Amino acid sequence: MKQTATPGRQLPPGPPPKKLQNMRRLARDYTGFFHWLHEHWGGIVYFNMPDGGHCAIFDPDLAEAVLVQKPELFQKVCPANAFEVIQCPALARTPYGDDHGRLTDLIVTAFTPERIAAFKRVAVSEASSFSDELTAGSTVDFRAEVERFTWNALTTTILGAGRDLGPGPGLAMLKAAKLGFIVFALPGYKLISKLPLPHDLKARKTIKPLDEAVYDSIRKARDADSQDTSLIAHMVQATERGESDWSFGNDSEIRDEAYAIFVGAWDSAAHVLAYVPHFLSRNPSVRERLEEEVDRVAGDRPLGAEDLERLPYAEAVVNELLRLQPPAPLLVPRRAMSDTEVGGYVIPEGTLVEVVPHVMHRRVDYWSDGEEFKPERWLGGQACPRHAHSYLPYGAEPRACRGIPLAAAVMVAGLAGLARKWRLEPESDELPADGLEVGTLSGPILTKVVSRAE
Repeated sequence: MKQTATPGRQLPPGPPPKKLQNMRRLARDYTGFFHWLHEHWGGIVYFNMPDGGHCAIFDPDLAEAVLVQKPELFQKVCPANAFEVIQCPALARTPYGDDHGRLTDLIVTAFTPERIAAFKRVAVSEASSFSDELTAGSTVDFRAEVERFTWNALTTTILGAGRDLGPGPGLAMLKAAKLGFIVFALPGYKLISKLPLPHDLKARKTIKPLDEAVYDSIRKARDADSQDTSLIAHMVQATERGESDWSFGNDSEIRDEAYAIFVGAWDSAAHVLAYVPHFLSRNPSVRERLEEEVDRVAGDRPLGAEDLERLPYAEAVVNELLRLQPPAPLLVPRRAMSDTEVGGYVIPEGTLVEVVPHVMHRRVDYWSDGEEFKPERWLGGQACPRHAHSYLPYGAEPRACRGIPLAAAVMVAGLAGLARKWRLEPESDELPADGLEVGTLSGPILTKVVSRAE
């Protein structure tokens, strides 16, 4: 596609068109590169990479224009390699239009009050097991612990109960998905995407036990007497009983849709919880207030699913973690389908447009003390966020993440379950580093488990 501005219309400001230099800077410090762009060139920045022209959006009004007001002109771009696990378009890859609307309705109608209550019961039960398995005085890899907890909770809610699967298959699938975005940015992507790349082959091999569980869940959901409340059961039953205007072509499409939702919810939940030891140990007053709330709500009894609605401060802590450490520092890129004006500038056809929550979530003109960890900003009827599109941890309608209710229940339940018994002290003062693993973090997060009773 062309990437030259129409004569007489101005491109957004940006750095010199040094493609390799920009790529090296990005590779050295992924989020730092975009903060540098914003600091030097403002709310909308045009820059070149080896794969072509890019436009970064750091302004909430412009983000709204791209994501909400003109979604048909900025189509979501999800790389699809020939050998990857998820082969059908799924909701994330379905172009904006009637099909996207019908598939969205199918997924959204899964989250009835009854089904959300069931999801919360699972989240609280798994959070209790997660907390009980920790031992006072031990040092654990907290990243591995939250991977396992969130995996168990989400496989149960999506696939149904009775699935004894470790997170290995999901780790391989998620890593392959993230590497797919890196490959997508390389010159010659169309050729490379047809090759049997090692990360895709490993994921396809590792995923087989999970595939078997998914197809078994699909078969059980077709049982006339099924009482299953899982997400897969909803997708099967709503379509085959005529309760939805969407129909899947085969069971592989149901599988792929379930995987797409699962990956988004798992990545978000594990990412947020992995940062808990660092932010709570650095902010003891926050930790104490969280503990007081959980103690007041639950007392001496176990936490129940109904308690999650009575933990506003725990929810505020989760929201603040999502603000400062969003699971997606950049939203999935959009491609300009034609020359389009945004913010008084022209974005040429073919340009990849990247909305950057990692910058917008910290802008001091939208967030008081934007670099500070202050959960109380979400309480007491305060106008938070000041602009609806200055806070985008899950994207924005009409293409917001559909796994939000799942991830939210797991995050609040996990946080509250830990706060009842433990204080977690990370061995390193450094925040976890970005990487290609679940939650975008790399390496272990060594953490000492301290009993609150000590």
